[in-house]
Amino acid sequence: MDDEIIHDPYTALALAVIYHAVLDLESDNPARVTEARTWLQFVGLNWCELLGVSEEELETWVEGGFTLPPSAHRNWRY
Repeated sequence: MDDEIIHDPYTALALAVIYHAVLDLESDNPARVTEARTWLQFVGLNWCELLGVSEEELETWVEGGFTLPPSAHRNWRY
C-alpha cells in the first residue's frame, strides 16, 4: 500500500475499522468473533481491495488468520 494514501483521513478510518474487526477476532464472545470473521471475509476484504492492498497480500493475510504485525496500529494515523 502506498504510504501517501494512508495519510488520507477516510483511508485511516477504513484501516481503523478493519483493525478493530481483527481485534474482535480475539474476543471472548463467540458471536462477536463470528461477526468479525464474516465481515472481514466479505466487506473487509473488499475495503482492502479498494485501499490498494494487493491480492497476494490479501491471500497471505487470510491464510494467516487475519493476524496483524505487533506494531500495526503505530503505522496508521487516526
